[in-house]
Amino acid sequence: MPRRVLGTLLFLMVCLKAGVLLLSADDRPEPAQQTPQNAAVDRSPPLPAGTVLPRTDRSDFAGPDVCRNCHRSEYIAWLHSSHGRSPMNRFETDPDSIAGMYRQLTGNTEQCRRCHAPPAEERAGRRQVEFGTSCESCHGAAGGESGWLNRHAVYGRGIVRREQETAEHRQQRIAFCEQAGMLRAERQYDVARNCYRCHIVTDARLIESGHPAEFDDFSLIPALLGQVRHNFHLDRRRNAVSPTLDASRRRQTPVMRARVYFIVEQLARIHVALSALAALPDTARVDSITGDEMRAILEDAAGQLEEFIEVLTSEPDASGRVLSAGQIRPLPEVLHVLTECDDATAADLTAAADRIRHLSRQFVQDHSGDRLGALDTAFLEDLDDPIGTALAP
Repeated sequence: MPRRVLGTLLFLMVCLKAGVLLLSADDRPEPAQQTPQNAAVDRSPPLPAGTVLPRTDRSDFAGPDVCRNCHRSEYIAWLHSSHGRSPMNRFETDPDSIAGMYRQLTGNTEQCRRCHAPPAEERAGRRQVEFGTSCESCHGAAGGESGWLNRHAVYGRGIVRREQETAEHRQQRIAFCEQAGMLRAERQYDVARNCYRCHIVTDARLIESGHPAEFDDFSLIPALLGQVRHNFHLDRRRNAVSPTLDASRRRQTPVMRARVYFIVEQLARIHVALSALAALPDTARVDSITGDEMRAILEDAAGQLEEFIEVLTSEPDASGRVLSAGQIRPLPEVLHVLTECDDATAADLTAAADRIRHLSRQFVQDHSGDRLGALDTAFLEDLDDPIGTALAP
């Protein structure tokens, strides 16, 4: 069992051992004055066509101190993580670092900044980094005139409590924020893909400088369970296993959420690697270190996805239910798309990547995780550790 698969399963074990197959009282929303429409299970519509998540224009970054005003516990958790301690400025003066070698090749470290410290500004002729990988690196740039910062927690004229927001206003608010580039916890595939836009390195010159294309010790669920974890929204005193507000709205337990992430992590790796292959020159796509690395990632992720499909369509879950291929239709379609990518042109690979992104979002839209229980019984004994330690207030 590959380490990446094994690592993801810790999340399932922690949830099951803790007995959180149902939302705890702390995870439930406060009593609300709701209409019958508001009381329904929340399932936001698919992302509008053309939506790109998240925004990465540095001029639109508001900075983590702005987030701290309302999300103090999350801010403190970030400060204790490796994201908050990202030492980007030292790369500028260390010629023996990967960034130093990359600078010798390119004359700059802009590609390094894209992940290690996206926002930077000119000061006295020198690019200065104010903070490391922070809130907006993951949730999307929030500032600017068209940003989502000042809109995402406004519940209506004269309304200060989230529970009193009308369903119509919430739908409009969420649509605005997502169009503005906000990456919400509900968009599990897009969250995973955003992580792997940095945790898979696709720049050929950066790989030539010695940067691994993908770190063996990174896996999504162990990262979200460990030092990246910052789920304080409904209870400031407890860092919950998964995002509490999203879980309560969608009636999605932490175990259900983990099952979805278990699959979309591989879909995200496939999309990022396939897009990277499409961006390579024709010769480099066939014969280069970067091309070889991306094909290896594709082969590994597709192999794991094939194994998941086999388990879901042949092994019963705890209730004895076995899924048909049609019930998880986007997943076999992803594998079919990949079979048509051999010797494909850059345009064909780009189209294939776009198709896989659409199928992946459709899978998340169709599955909250309640029907994916066969993954528990098939893999539960093979576990790994979280990456770092989650902050416990």
